[in-house]
Amino acid sequence: MGVTINFKSFLLLVSVIILATFNACRKIPAEDVGIPVEELIKGLDPNKLSDLILLKSKDTLYKPEGIYDVRFNDTLKKFYIERDGRPVWLSFLKDSMVRVHLKEVLFSTELHGLQSKFYNSELILKSLRKFDRIKIVNSDKEYQFLSDLDFLISMSVISVYKDLALGRIDPHKFYKPFFEMPLTKANGFDLFSVLRHPRSFHDSISFKSPNTIRYHKLQILYKNYSEYLKKIKILEIDTSESILSEFNQKVITQRLEIIWLSQSDSIKEVKRKLIANRDEYINKTRLLFSLPLGKVDSVFIQTVCGAISDIVDNFLVSMERERWFSRPDTGRYVYVNLTESLLTMQNDSTKTMRVCVGKSKVANYDEKYKEYLKTKNARAKPINTETPLIGSLIREVILNPTWTVPNSIIGKEMYHQIVSNPNYLTRKGFEVVLDGKVVSPNSISWKKYKPYGVPVKIRQKAGPTNSLGILKFNFPNGHNIYMHDTPEKGKFSQTNRAVSHGCVRLQYPLQMAEFLLSMQGDSSLVDNFRLKMGLQPYDSLRQIKDSLLKPIKTTEIIKLKNRIPVYLDYKTIVFENDGNIRFVKDIYRKNKAVAKKLKE
Repeated sequence: MGVTINFKSFLLLVSVIILATFNACRKIPAEDVGIPVEELIKGLDPNKLSDLILLKSKDTLYKPEGIYDVRFNDTLKKFYIERDGRPVWLSFLKDSMVRVHLKEVLFSTELHGLQSKFYNSELILKSLRKFDRIKIVNSDKEYQFLSDLDFLISMSVISVYKDLALGRIDPHKFYKPFFEMPLTKANGFDLFSVLRHPRSFHDSISFKSPNTIRYHKLQILYKNYSEYLKKIKILEIDTSESILSEFNQKVITQRLEIIWLSQSDSIKEVKRKLIANRDEYINKTRLLFSLPLGKVDSVFIQTVCGAISDIVDNFLVSMERERWFSRPDTGRYVYVNLTESLLTMQNDSTKTMRVCVGKSKVANYDEKYKEYLKTKNARAKPINTETPLIGSLIREVILNPTWTVPNSIIGKEMYHQIVSNPNYLTRKGFEVVLDGKVVSPNSISWKKYKPYGVPVKIRQKAGPTNSLGILKFNFPNGHNIYMHDTPEKGKFSQTNRAVSHGCVRLQYPLQMAEFLLSMQGDSSLVDNFRLKMGLQPYDSLRQIKDSLLKPIKTTEIIKLKNRIPVYLDYKTIVFENDGNIRFVKDIYRKNKAVAKKLKE
């Protein structure tokens, strides 16, 4: 006998199945359920507790008493609302491993240069001791305490998780808009994953924490320096005496000991070496700070004998920068450390070249800019020519580029010469473009316009005297920054190569072009490029008479099929191939602001 079912009954059955499936999907994985809180604490009504957590989560002013950091207050409240106020941690607080891992995570932050108070460590320990004393819940006071404790632990854990994975400071906000680097650990980062799986939260944090050799060495050095400097009385240079005075020599000796502690496990060993080879270590110290060889002089004193806190802060800030972005150990990419003005081409092997980067802002830039905002005097506007931090993909090589002069350079450096004599532009190889057409510079009434408001484009013609030289390398970014050749080759021999308007000038642009073209999957591209540049191809079968070699004079764009990553980074502690470190000048004076923010 067959079974019949009407349509309404069928819909009801389907609805029940869908609802059951949905509820099954909502179940928390068995490993994350823990012991029900009502079994852990006698007299506890779990529904009353959840209702209280939900009520607090909907209160925009709520925060547990004594909590230090509330950066994620709103987002954490939304998380609790989504889980209907169910507590995250209370079911696991009798689990000894969860407790051990919780203490380890909260107090290990000091090893990362992050104060444990940021993560409410002592407050949580005190609260856990109080939790252990609760035998039965018989008043609203206990419900208030338990709900606060769960929220407090959640806030602390996600704060540690985020700060170790992506940095305590958000560089995109801190340097806005001059930070366009990718955050190394950002892919797959879910702030609340450590709350969805409390049993494995420790592993999640460990997985997303920095794990490079560079980072671990910075941790060790930061710890060694911090501990050592607490034990000694720091001597300061007496400017009323000669550099060669007995006291100032003691100051220099102490600074040498402190600096070279980074390369040794024993201060006794450092002292012994300094006594035996003082002059050698003065030169080694100069090299360590990228100074030319020489004796103790004013530059040496200024570099080595500044505020002692700067040394520790350098390690503190360097760890944070490594949390933001860690240079890949393998792969194909172009890496520029702005502080060194040095570029590395990374593939199976590495090649380096000197570069010129943007000039540092004037020391009182902020004050000058505030004054400009008041007066609106364009001539008084300070220009920021520091090279931004950028991560991008190099997408094209341009042969014989033209250069369109930015308005900031027109107003600051060219306008008054143009007004005096418009033929200045023709003499310097520039052309004036109005509505897409080249016009005579004498046809423009320059005096009618403000220095930063001329209604035309000024473009420098292609050629060896062009400010971009004969090669330009484009990569997308929000600041119109690119890498290029330059006719000013002498700049590369300078110690200070922070001399450009923001773009990166290359010492060996031909090497850069060949590096990029060699990774495009077409072996003929490099030789084709060399012929266009008037150079013999590497393939002997394609070589021609030298007299026939002629570089092209027209502008040509080579689109890259395989775009190569490029990183414009900023690191003031550099790791050599042998594992030793080298201190690099903080050319844009960034360390102090970052260190201050990390201590807040």
